[in-house]
Amino acid sequence: MNSMSDLVCRWTRSRAGSRLGLAGLAFALALLGGCAAPNSGANYASGAAGSTPSKSDKSARIRLELAEGYYQRGQPEVALGEVNRALQEDPGYVPAYTMQALIHMSLGQNDQAEASFRKALSLAPDNPDTLHNYGWFLCSLKRYDESFGMFRKALAVQGYRNVVRTDLAYGVCQYRAGDLPGAEKTLHAGFALDPASPAIATNLAMVQYLRHEYSQALFYITRVNAGGSASAQTLWLGVLVARKAGNVPQANSWSQELVQKYPDSTEAIAAQQGHYDDSMLLPH
Repeated sequence: MNSMSDLVCRWTRSRAGSRLGLAGLAFALALLGGCAAPNSGANYASGAAGSTPSKSDKSARIRLELAEGYYQRGQPEVALGEVNRALQEDPGYVPAYTMQALIHMSLGQNDQAEASFRKALSLAPDNPDTLHNYGWFLCSLKRYDESFGMFRKALAVQGYRNVVRTDLAYGVCQYRAGDLPGAEKTLHAGFALDPASPAIATNLAMVQYLRHEYSQALFYITRVNAGGSASAQTLWLGVLVARKAGNVPQANSWSQELVQKYPDSTEAIAAQQGHYDDSMLLPH
């Protein structure tokens, strides 16, 4: 799943390609909440709370907003230039260091990314966005224990408003690390806060499928496939879960929908050929 690292932090536009297997699906869906753009409107290090922003503060924020725009349009090098200008305006601007780290991360510049994350945390150790993003970065490097620590610190921040996003990323990283019971517990916590999240529900169904909890998995994947977030991957997971749960009519229904809506997908071809045990399409 190393190829998924190239998509990290483009969660606002990312969708899993039709040729991703289910193991990749969990990671792809995690990207919907895997990384978060830093809050350009909040300077966690410089300036007293409630104080009037200085001219340099305002200029740095504008630069960071420009950087975010360029980054989302797939121009990371241009975005990095704007971030560097923001830091020239305000060297203590924590969101800019976090954005800088995300850009380096997307470019595969891991040493630079880690240096930027560490600088941001040296200025604001309890910044939950930085903790979350650093946790996802460490997870992408398979430094799981360290990543779990970052996620837990983010979740412990009083008043943190993006708990579900971190539960999702944390749960997927536990899945990657092979801790299925931990992943299930974390994803359940996220689901309790946001039952409408298709990413949470799909990853939870996936973990439960791997744990042979087929009835529970069927409940969660049904929620996804009945809504507007169904894809070739979620329908295929639904087929696998329904078959294991003994619900043949539902398995056949999702299989037909898969073939009708995504006829050229790897999953649809596997369904037509009855390759339900194809190791390339099974979660692992």
